[in-house]
Amino acid sequence: MENRIQINGEWYVKEDSVLTTEIEETHEFDARHVTHFEACVYETDDYCWEASRIRKDDGTFYKDVHIEFKDKTVDNWQSKEPEYWDSNSWLLGVLQKNPESLEEARNCMNKEGVRTFRLFLSYLAYIEWLK
Repeated sequence: MENRIQINGEWYVKEDSVLTTEIEETHEFDARHVTHFEACVYETDDYCWEASRIRKDDGTFYKDVHIEFKDKTVDNWQSKEPEYWDSNSWLLGVLQKNPESLEEARNCMNKEGVRTFRLFLSYLAYIEWLK
């Protein structure tokens, strides 16, 4: 009974033990709401691309690849929200030099950045993330 103390005949319980009990009684953890994924990152002085894919319950992965893009060429890039790219058809278009896809990529990156991004996409295709 080390979590209780008696003062002037009145019993008191330590606050942290009460909070833990309340949390355990009112909040149930449901592991079905946990999303597992794997990711890889490629970073240069100018840009950062983080590719990820979500794992299904059976251990396989969904076909879509998501890329978080950070442009480090702009001022205060750390405080700027990253862009999220999740269109596999667009990613494949950039990889396959589709003019429309490349035009959009050039709106986000300089020429060297697009070239490096295409190399990263080639790597993702090589490891069979991008199909």
